[in-house]
Amino acid sequence: MRVNLIHLTGCAAIAASLATSAAPPAAGETYEALYKACFSSGMPDQVIASCSVVIGRRLAEGEDLATAFKNRGNAYDDQGDYAHAVEDYGQALAVNPQDGSAFNARGATFTALGQYDRAIADFDQAVRLNPASPQALGNRCFAKALLGKLDAALADCDEALRLKPGNAALASRAFVHLKARRIDAAIADYNAHLGRRPEDPYALFGRGLARTLKGDKAGADHDIAAARSLKPDIEEQMAKLGLKLQDFRQS
Repeated sequence: MRVNLIHLTGCAAIAASLATSAAPPAAGETYEALYKACFSSGMPDQVIASCSVVIGRRLAEGEDLATAFKNRGNAYDDQGDYAHAVEDYGQALAVNPQDGSAFNARGATFTALGQYDRAIADFDQAVRLNPASPQALGNRCFAKALLGKLDAALADCDEALRLKPGNAALASRAFVHLKARRIDAAIADYNAHLGRRPEDPYALFGRGLARTLKGDKAGADHDIAAARSLKPDIEEQMAKLGLKLQDFRQS
């Protein structure tokens, strides 16, 4: 999760001036500009460029250096460069092993890589460091569901939603219910989630699967078509999560 500071464009120009100027800016000025750019929520390539200079020139230290690694890891993750993301999260945790958000971020990347056991281990650490984090609990819920640990997953999602009603764990809990074939509960959670994020293709497809089991062909076809229009490969992606359309149509 990025720190929302002022975003400065032209990060590449800043880096170039540091490399070529005979009289570089004062240390404080250089640090401030690059620090803000590195800690912004800007475009991933700009965050990576800025944080790389901050890290390479050791313009930050301690927890600030750890956060620079974490923010660069977030940007790599946004680009789908999971190997570099995992490496940077590891560097961040080596500097600051008490950063629960870095464990949570690396766990999310491991989930994207299909390394669910490693993901859960990181989410365990994130929850240990911040037991009131609905994000870490929701993420652990989803990873556990992917391993078929549905009762444990449901407990995590329920706790995440107790801590922060209506958060993204709604979609994860719907996923748990769908895998457990608790159809009415799945549809209820998907409805609530889609009320907040109506263009989530994963939730639309999941609700379509639930409606298929419910015998609501028109509703199912509508949801699945909407999901495909938003994400053409959604059927393939859901199959990777263990939810194959043909299995539901044959039930």
